[in-house]
Amino acid sequence: MKIVVTSGWAGEAFRKALRGAEVYVVPVLRLTPVEVDVKAVEEAVAQSDLVVFVSGRAAYRLKELGAKLELTGKVVATAEGAKGAVMVKNAYGVEPQLVYDTSEDLAKALPGCRRGVVFHHGERAAELVEVLEVKCPVAEFYTYRAVPDEETIKSIPPADVYVFFSALAAEAVGERRPELIKGALAVAAGPAVERALLRYGAVVRRPPRGRIGDVVEYVKRLLEELR
Repeated sequence: MKIVVTSGWAGEAFRKALRGAEVYVVPVLRLTPVEVDVKAVEEAVAQSDLVVFVSGRAAYRLKELGAKLELTGKVVATAEGAKGAVMVKNAYGVEPQLVYDTSEDLAKALPGCRRGVVFHHGERAAELVEVLEVKCPVAEFYTYRAVPDEETIKSIPPADVYVFFSALAAEAVGERRPELIKGALAVAAGPAVERALLRYGAVVRRPPRGRIGDVVEYVKRLLEELR
């Protein structure tokens, strides 16, 4: 059976676990660094009691740009699991108190706050921000932007199952290759991804959790069912 995984960083896990299947890793989005107003970032963090790094890579990028962030005494969170927590600590010497594997999971655990800052990674963590805005004013920053890779999207082969970890990736493929998505069996890692795929007519399955390992196991069982 043919499986298309639209995220490069998740591809290796699928290749290792799905032996006997043809796994095509097709990263449909490219991350590009963007200009950051370092002074505005420093001021926003200084005024906030909750700081969210959707990815630890945002902390690394800010450190590279010379941003001086005093995180001691603040609630620090990441949606990139233990890896993201290590990156935040390496960059700014503070261990995040809230460590979750997806932005959806983190959104459910956000505490009350006076003011918050969210550092997005590639695309906007919309659901997380919506939850946080109910609790307090929120400043949002990007250190990278995710943009569709046109040539890669053109090269996506027909497959039995498509796997998406990003709503933006689903939208990019749905807009450019609608014939590929409509009626196709697609696995969505999260509710936002599911909604995007449904808009383009996919037959969507969603694992209970959006972590890479959980999605891999879900797809593995799905393939057994299909066989």
